[in-house]
Amino acid sequence: MTDTPGCVYHVPMPIDDGHACTRGLNPSSGDARMKQHLRDSRSYTVGPMPVEQFIEEFLPPVPPEHRNEILSSRRAFSTIPHGALTPREIFEPLLDALNKSTKRKSRAPGLVFENASVRSEQPHEPGFMKPHICCYTAANAEAVRQTPITSRADLGYAELFIEIKPDVFLDFFVDPPSDATAEAIAAHEFVARYGKDKIKARVDRSFGQHIVYTTEILARQHRTFVFSITMAGSTARLCRWDRSGLIVSRSFDIRERPDLLCDFLARFAYASPTKRGHDETVEMATPEEETLFRDTVTQHVQEQLGVEGDALAQAIVEHYEPGHVMVMHVHTVDLQNPDRAGGTERFLVSRPVTVPLYVSGRCTRGYWAVQLGTGRVVFMKDTWRLPGDQEGTVISGLNAAGVRNVPTVIAHGDVYFKAPPAQKKITLRGVQHTKTDHYCNKSWACPVLGKKVALSTHIHYRLVVSEAGYGLERFRGTQELLSATYDVFHAMRDASDKVSRIHRDISVGNIILVQEVDGSPRKGYLIDWETSDKVDEHGHAFERVRTGTWRFMSMKILENPERGHALQDDMESLLYVVFYCSLLHLPHDIRKPEDLHAFIYNFFDYSSYAAGKLHGGNAKLANASNRTWMQRVNFNRENIADWLNTVMNYHFPPRHLRREWWDRWSNPDYLDTFWGEFLERRDLEKDNAVNNKATKPIQRIRTIEDSRTPFVAPPRSEIKNNDTSLLVQRPTPAASRKRLRQPSNPPPPRRSKRLRTAEPALPTMGERQGNDLARPETGSERGGKGTGARATD
Repeated sequence: MTDTPGCVYHVPMPIDDGHACTRGLNPSSGDARMKQHLRDSRSYTVGPMPVEQFIEEFLPPVPPEHRNEILSSRRAFSTIPHGALTPREIFEPLLDALNKSTKRKSRAPGLVFENASVRSEQPHEPGFMKPHICCYTAANAEAVRQTPITSRADLGYAELFIEIKPDVFLDFFVDPPSDATAEAIAAHEFVARYGKDKIKARVDRSFGQHIVYTTEILARQHRTFVFSITMAGSTARLCRWDRSGLIVSRSFDIRERPDLLCDFLARFAYASPTKRGHDETVEMATPEEETLFRDTVTQHVQEQLGVEGDALAQAIVEHYEPGHVMVMHVHTVDLQNPDRAGGTERFLVSRPVTVPLYVSGRCTRGYWAVQLGTGRVVFMKDTWRLPGDQEGTVISGLNAAGVRNVPTVIAHGDVYFKAPPAQKKITLRGVQHTKTDHYCNKSWACPVLGKKVALSTHIHYRLVVSEAGYGLERFRGTQELLSATYDVFHAMRDASDKVSRIHRDISVGNIILVQEVDGSPRKGYLIDWETSDKVDEHGHAFERVRTGTWRFMSMKILENPERGHALQDDMESLLYVVFYCSLLHLPHDIRKPEDLHAFIYNFFDYSSYAAGKLHGGNAKLANASNRTWMQRVNFNRENIADWLNTVMNYHFPPRHLRREWWDRWSNPDYLDTFWGEFLERRDLEKDNAVNNKATKPIQRIRTIEDSRTPFVAPPRSEIKNNDTSLLVQRPTPAASRKRLRQPSNPPPPRRSKRLRTAEPALPTMGERQGNDLARPETGSERGGKGTGARATD
């Protein structure tokens, strides 16, 4: 699992409910994920950075005593064709050039470059594909070779990777002329435009896959950033990915400037693990520590679920993978004196319950952890926060004020490259943070889709709380669903009444069920207070932006976020949480999975762009007005239907009750009284939870050219008139490469499914806050964030 000292590789990933595959990485949705990644990338890509500056700023020079171990760059890549029909014609000679060595010299000492693309069952299908070239340490390369081709260990061990397109014409980006003025750069579109749809589809697919590989490396390793190289023909771009986004270098021809790529690789080879992007605050546990973790987690699972035998063994797999237990260091804040460091605490973790499957944002991992000092099971949240109040500070304030049903803070603090001494005044100097955001305003940065890219700094942060439970979607019946969400309602009211704070992200993923030690029914806890905000005298959040999880947002926040979030918006979100859980996990008459999927998509997830803004909530409005959607589903038991109809009437009274019930929603006392009496008086079902399938209908597979399809660049006459940038800034096929003869019987198209570390201060949050919104079908914060376990939304 580890080769380089200070590095942890190939870490466990969350598994789906059936333990059949990694949660969120089902190959059947690979094409959809790729397209979503591609859309996201347009909001966080910064470039083109001058190549020499990229190398100088991100990698230290090769130590003088090791320079004689590096091969000369002269004609290093002369065997690489300017262009080709397929990527193989480029990456095969490139592999030879990269791995070239003599007795005392090599291109990148200690590193090995291998063809990873062939190590797959279906090497040309999204969800199964791997990079053309992966770079490993020598020992890790051998470890990868020992794994089956079905494994994704290639990405779990990769130091960096190279993805190749056969022709310069397939570059996803277009550089401005090297002598462009500041005005020309400000008007230059960095993302390439293509007149031919087939070419655009191929370019998009290639770079989309590049993002997929990056996302998976960031998930399968503990990283602060990742380097990669994208090639189009013999031209290359260097890439650096962190949790703010992507920095891309200018394109350069490795045949004409082999020194640039050779210098980058040599520096990378001698760089420390930290400079390569590894997080050295995570280390492997000892065998004794692993035994402690296994035994302690086993006991906690028994206490939470009350299971034995095979059921217990299966439940433990969610949190523990043998041989993969790690120690995570938390650089704590002194809870009694928050402006002082509290020292370092060590926690054992193994398989996470959630990992980020996207590049930029908070990118939260969540773990059941064992505190080494006490030997108890706790929950650890590893995230990349925005500048501002730390979540642990916010929750500590809730704890001190006596807010019910929120987690109890044990430890929290930003992650530093080197732990600050105990009781030292806390600053941001030496903290792990993103760098992409520092380059948005550089003179060379071009707009993307006509807009200047604006990003925020993200700071690595860890929070540990006492409560380690299971997601709300694991409720056992109607009684537990309504009881746990009533607990959450109390947490919302207490926070509003006692500390003038609202949560702003009430969602399925932010509610956990915890079995208390006294044996009472499982309690609901409201977690993830990082997007919460204080309210003004009118009860509205000071920050007037749309935030939260799209599918559970109130009608007002979906359409008019500038009006400000209020407690009533969180109450509406809680109503949608109960409705959503009821549709997925209680018996009703929507039997076909595709019908249930359509219902959920249209009611919770649908969105559209109009006048440059994202809109949604039409189905919620229609249902509020005349119960259009509630009438389409008949639940097998009247209890949940009665609760839903009554609360919907409180929220938006029918015409004949509007005068009498005008304040039923604005005054939370009404809902509190009704809910409490409902739980007390009704004989609610305790074990009627089911798993209703909600899947998309099977769609026809359309033909897309993949990397095996020979690529022939179109002649200049076929380029659309409005694509003048291609004519001016791209070499024509004849000038860019020597044409290779096309085979007489080319293979048919394949069908596809588809602060600077020493700086004392950070930039301000800027305009990126809204970019951390969850998108439809991915749940809170693009796939889940949180201080508690949760089921996938």
